[in-house]
Amino acid sequence: MRLILVLFFLISFLGTANGQDSTTVINRLQFGFGGGQLAHQVDFTPAATVEPLEGITLGVNLRYFDNKLVGFQAELNFVQAGWREDLGEGFSSRYERKTQYLEVAMFTQFSFGNGMIQPMLQAGPYLSFPLSEQEQLPAELDPSVLPENSYYGLSLPFRPNYGLLAGLGLNLELKRLTLQIQGRYLLGFNDLIKTGTTVAAISRRQGYGGHAAFLFDF
Repeated sequence: MRLILVLFFLISFLGTANGQDSTTVINRLQFGFGGGQLAHQVDFTPAATVEPLEGITLGVNLRYFDNKLVGFQAELNFVQAGWREDLGEGFSSRYERKTQYLEVAMFTQFSFGNGMIQPMLQAGPYLSFPLSEQEQLPAELDPSVLPENSYYGLSLPFRPNYGLLAGLGLNLELKRLTLQIQGRYLLGFNDLIKTGTTVAAISRRQGYGGHAAFLFDF
């Protein structure tokens, strides 16, 4: 919630400070591709000892600006996410669960300045559809002797995931080509595991990392 408020006030301030640019019409449409890597984890209640799990993001992008300041960017991505969990002493390895998603993201984007290097801020919703998953159990963990409400050894049902995705970085304008470099933060709004089916009352995605994209004028 704090992140959302910070983004709201920052976007409002920057939009006011750049009012003249926001009225200059340019009508620029770009297509491209991008990718990156995020460190994913899950916020559990009751708390679990969760460690980041690296995963790649690959996809295609569409970017449109009708003026110099404000535009939008849409992405369709293949995303690897999940989490790694330390179960404590007596286990020779970490518990690990990986999920592959088809993810749609829609950003409102602010790009500042008129030169080759333009600071960029964007934020918007994402919607992820799980495609497949893999679970890795420590050799010492036997799911058959665990409580019925444990999520270890449990195949998670198909459950779309949604939340907020934000990026802060640079647009490098090279004539008809834009090179986009940014740091990203992901915050899930719904639970990966349906409340009441396991011991996890809350299970929400989080992630942070880097992303780059090449966008070409159409």
